[in-house]
Amino acid sequence: MLRQASGRRLFPGVGATGGGGMNTTKLSSSSRKRRGSWLFKKRVRVLLFLILFICYFVNAFYISNNRNLEVEKSMKRVNSHYAKVDRHSRRERKQTQREDHLSRIFGLIEEDDADNNSSGNNKGGDVDEQPRGGKPSLSQLAGGHYQQKRLFPGEGIKVFRERIFDPLLHGLEYAHMGTIIANSGENGKGISVAFQTAPDIEGGFDQTVRVMTKRNGKTTKSTFVMYNETEDSDSGSSNSGSGNSRKLADTAWVLEKPLPAPAVGERSSTTKIGGETLQPRTYSNGLWAPVLHRDEKTKTEYLFYAETPPRCLRPKILAQEFPVMRKAIPKRWIIGGDIKVRTRSFAETSEDENEHEEEVVGDLKEWSKAKTVYRMTTDNVAIPKVIANKLTVVQVDNDEEVWLLPFWRQRSPHTCSTARGVRNAAGVLRSTDRGETWKAHGAIQFQTGAKGRWVIEGSIFESGESHHLTMLMRSTEGVAFKSISSDLGITWSAPLPSALVNPDSKLNTIVNRKTKRLYVAFNDETIATTSGDGGADAIKGTSEDKEQTAGGKKRDELVIAHSDDDGENLYIFARIDEGVTPPGVMIHYPTMAFYDDQELLVTYSISYNNATNFVENPRRDGIWLARITPPKTIDETKPRRSLKTLLLDNGIGSSSSNSNSVL
Repeated sequence: MLRQASGRRLFPGVGATGGGGMNTTKLSSSSRKRRGSWLFKKRVRVLLFLILFICYFVNAFYISNNRNLEVEKSMKRVNSHYAKVDRHSRRERKQTQREDHLSRIFGLIEEDDADNNSSGNNKGGDVDEQPRGGKPSLSQLAGGHYQQKRLFPGEGIKVFRERIFDPLLHGLEYAHMGTIIANSGENGKGISVAFQTAPDIEGGFDQTVRVMTKRNGKTTKSTFVMYNETEDSDSGSSNSGSGNSRKLADTAWVLEKPLPAPAVGERSSTTKIGGETLQPRTYSNGLWAPVLHRDEKTKTEYLFYAETPPRCLRPKILAQEFPVMRKAIPKRWIIGGDIKVRTRSFAETSEDENEHEEEVVGDLKEWSKAKTVYRMTTDNVAIPKVIANKLTVVQVDNDEEVWLLPFWRQRSPHTCSTARGVRNAAGVLRSTDRGETWKAHGAIQFQTGAKGRWVIEGSIFESGESHHLTMLMRSTEGVAFKSISSDLGITWSAPLPSALVNPDSKLNTIVNRKTKRLYVAFNDETIATTSGDGGADAIKGTSEDKEQTAGGKKRDELVIAHSDDDGENLYIFARIDEGVTPPGVMIHYPTMAFYDDQELLVTYSISYNNATNFVENPRRDGIWLARITPPKTIDETKPRRSLKTLLLDNGIGSSSSNSNSVL
């Protein structure tokens, strides 16, 4: 049995697995497919994981890099702030050194103690405390002599005030630097006021000059009309006399057309003013600082102003919150440029000249074409020229007159930049042929540490019978400075500090033709301070940009004083502002004129500091006119000021033994 069993063979396919070969092959193929699908999914999952991992690290790197950039920018801002603080500190140290130097020149060093000083110089009141360093500033020296009493609101002569130009009513945000002439117009009984306006900000594109005229300057009642409203709608009709014009009411203030200026190709960006969107367009040259004058002999009125040349722009200033909050200031024109003049005559015309009667509108006449008086590039020095105060006429004899128009040269640190070594300097434009030709004289400036310092916006008055001329100027030193001329304005002395405090703001002087009494309009305060003790914290050394960024301009307490001794004793008799002025509000830039040599007219500006965001509600900004009837006699009990020169025994021309005397 065993042999038979062992003799039998098991062939392939026979037995328990017999017939199963094909099925095994099919199972192996399905397993491979499942395995391949699993491997594919696994690889996809790994790839997605790698992609997510890479994205995570890229995002983390990007966030880290952004944080580093923000930190770097923050550090730059911090470093920039402390750099500004350092520069401010350096300016303060330099200013202190300059004051010390100026004090040594004029001998203004405090040698006596406070008791001796108060007993020797304090007449009728206490003087302010001196700085701890023991060296008083010029403004404190002036205040120690004449700042004992002040004229408070409501005191003094009654003042009638009216706003004659509201910029918001004309779609504008800015109006400033008004000047006035009285007894103007064809009948010689009117008032004319010229000022500069801009849609948004001082120096902004489309800044121009406007003139407002009132037919009867004696009446205090006022109505307001535009130039085009005075035109007769029936201009085609033939009326006798003034066929193309109609008479206006005596109470009407007529706003004349803006002075034309050539387009310069500068285009604005889209801006919003008063909720209205202004589309980009081409603007004209900037017009600055109008000054009016009337020649009574020829009945000719002159309108002087400065025109900025093309492409002379200041860069925009970014907003900041610290250390001083300041809003952004857009690109704008530099201050000043070429000085030009336009004229119009009210002399009687012949029949041939009556053919041009269409130029007469509402008793007014068009201004002539502009004539250049003094170019920005004159004397081979590219420095802008600016004016602000009325010209003075010196009567040499019955036939000869000398016209003196104060001006100043103001450096431009931006486009159209001024050559190095050229400083801010004041002077006069002089004419001996009734304004036909002009020549510049004088370069009144600080000789040491002149950067950031100036004496500008001079106002000239004549004293005595020898044609002794004094130019009173605003300054960056806390007091008004003056310069003297004894040769009819050809040469001028170096600037001398007066005892009249000044917050770096325009002053104005005028002499009554009948009484020969001197009148001075000024802000009765010194430079704004950031602390109560003054001195080291005073904001000094201004420039066209620092004025916009310091946020420390303080110009209120606008007062009028008069004197019978050429300013040695000035007594304040009227106050223009109406009370406490909020920070950022400025009541400033007075210009005076006498109507019929009796009533004193004062035009001035109320404006808001560009460096702040403060605006009153309701707004008061614009051009204002004050009317005052000066007293016939001087009340010596009123607050007293002086234009005397701050000098000592080792100064120029002084023999006083007191170290804080004035000359």
